[in-house]
Amino acid sequence: MKMIKKIISCLLALILSVVALANDPIRYGIIPKPKSLKPMAGEFRINRHTVILIPEEDKLIEEIAADFADRVKRCSGMDLRVSPSTSPVAVHNNIVLTLREGMGDEAYHLSVTREQITITASTPHGIYYGVQSVYQLLPPQIYGETAVKGLKWAVPCCEIEDAPRFPYRGLMLDVGRYFMPKELVMKLIDVMSMHKQNFFHWHLTEDQGWRIEIKKYPRLTEIGSVRRESPIGNTKEGDNTPHGGFYTQEEVKEVVEYARKRYVTVVPEIELPGHATAAIAAYPELSCFPERTYEVATTWGVKKDIFCPTAATFRFLEEVFSELFDLFPSPYYHIGGDECPRDRWEESACCQDLMKVLGLESEDQLQTFFVQRMAKFLKEKGGKTVIGWDEILDGGAVPETVVMSYRGHAPAMRAVHQNMRTILTPNRWSYLDYYQEDPDTEELSMILFLPLEKVYHYYPIPDTLAKEKHPYVMGQQGSLWTEYIQTPRRVEYMAFPRAVAMSEVAWCAKEEKDWNWFRARMLKEFERLDSKKINYSKAFYNVLFHFDRKADFPKKVGLSIDYPEARIHYTLDGKEPTRRSPLYSDSLTVNRGNVIRTQGFLKDGRKVGKMIEKKF
Repeated sequence: MKMIKKIISCLLALILSVVALANDPIRYGIIPKPKSLKPMAGEFRINRHTVILIPEEDKLIEEIAADFADRVKRCSGMDLRVSPSTSPVAVHNNIVLTLREGMGDEAYHLSVTREQITITASTPHGIYYGVQSVYQLLPPQIYGETAVKGLKWAVPCCEIEDAPRFPYRGLMLDVGRYFMPKELVMKLIDVMSMHKQNFFHWHLTEDQGWRIEIKKYPRLTEIGSVRRESPIGNTKEGDNTPHGGFYTQEEVKEVVEYARKRYVTVVPEIELPGHATAAIAAYPELSCFPERTYEVATTWGVKKDIFCPTAATFRFLEEVFSELFDLFPSPYYHIGGDECPRDRWEESACCQDLMKVLGLESEDQLQTFFVQRMAKFLKEKGGKTVIGWDEILDGGAVPETVVMSYRGHAPAMRAVHQNMRTILTPNRWSYLDYYQEDPDTEELSMILFLPLEKVYHYYPIPDTLAKEKHPYVMGQQGSLWTEYIQTPRRVEYMAFPRAVAMSEVAWCAKEEKDWNWFRARMLKEFERLDSKKINYSKAFYNVLFHFDRKADFPKKVGLSIDYPEARIHYTLDGKEPTRRSPLYSDSLTVNRGNVIRTQGFLKDGRKVGKMIEKKF
């Protein structure tokens, strides 16, 4: 009987230890969350004798292995050997990268024991994602650029089976409003790849600036890349400071190659037929009224001067895209199609005559004709599939195009019900230029409030969509517009950590997501972002206020804090909150003139973040 009790006791201890391991967000802090992770006791230690074994004559996996060895050397000083799997090596202390048929293109299996790490996939892409998970299981310093002495480079034992829910997991950067250096673009791509995001949407042309060199049309960058001034804040007053910049074709090639090595596809966007003022300023003959004078736009908003659907315009666009074919191997090209006023087309005798010839009844149908023509050219000459903002549906669907839905779910569902593929980037859940802290105190941003938790809880497929239509939803994208974002540091602040949450939105099935588990894993994630020197927002550590700004007083105010297990204490008398102050449990009622001061605390009394004060 004593022996049985002893065995039961040991089994219980083992079970409890495994449960403890599974619930340790620091030990297993992988983002996005794997489909399945089986925790195990022990760890694999990387040392100077560790060998990376790879299949023979597979250049892509050799590239991945060499990159892994380089990162380990950079951060630890250890010089790991990369060797074909057929070479004679010790049975233990290996990292094995191996291919096996029958898995998805991006799927991988990761096995970590005390003796060996094995990453198995059907493609180098899957192998690459397995390596990203190994990085995240290592200490966060693996993402740094200098060697750290005395650190134990250990990977906790586990078994992981993983694959993405959606094939498109994207991030967009607008460089038309404010030009951003290629170094920032590459940094964003690097952080995307560590979170298994695979499409970088590069918004390259706008009313306020043309940002890519086109050799046949040099005035696009000589004239179209520079505006004489920018708006001051959200006023109509200008700052009297010229702003410009563009990427040479050599720089674009460098970025695209950098992305290729990280399994990120760069999708270029050339806006048409709207958002074309910068191009028209360079080449007025692209407009409906070439005798008029144009300049690169110096204010934000929708502009009435758009491309005119003439032979000259289509020749121009075809020659522009023909140069891009050599730069961007992406199967997808984005052509905009959004916010295109019809005013100039209505005024133009040329456009009205064209509509009669084509038998079109409205300018909306002329927009569809424009998109159809360019989509046909891109497919026939470049083998490209067109992506357009959801306005491409407004004049009638263009078959085989992909609809990027930003005006909510309704346009996406219109596309899906016409058997068209769609990518979701609805502004209220996916626009990273929105506020993430207090709009009254945070630096000027776009008007809406989009905290991390709301980003995380988004899911691209509505519950009401029939299951047979789910495959038409390709995935989700975070979109970062730069009207109020002038510097790379501000880009990083607005993007992170919300873009990290988006990686899990697009990687995981709805039932696999867990907000509490995600925010616990974020504690290790912030250390990774620190190692990569990302200027992320610290809103995670501070109390957030939730209320209807348009509601009359008295109004209800909710409080929240993302930091796990933090409690909120508050005061209404102007004093600084302490642990003895009232503990927040439910919404508060406030009147005009009230002041709420808040502070997060842990159970042991430590403060979380800073004291936040809100005056109503």
